[in-house]
Amino acid sequence: MTNTPKNQDETTRASELKAMGFIVVILFPLLTIGLISAYGFFIWFYQTFYGIPGH
Repeated sequence: MTNTPKNQDETTRASELKAMGFIVVILFPLLTIGLISAYGFFIWFYQTFYGIPGH
């Protein structure tokens, strides 16, 4: 078991909170927008060659 200084624990916690904030506020929304856009492009591209699906 290692004893770490309290300052190092606070630094680690702060960096983890910054990383979590980056992931939640920036990364996940960008990935969501990118995946939805890619899906829409795929549907558009598919319909360009095969037409609109019938009933």
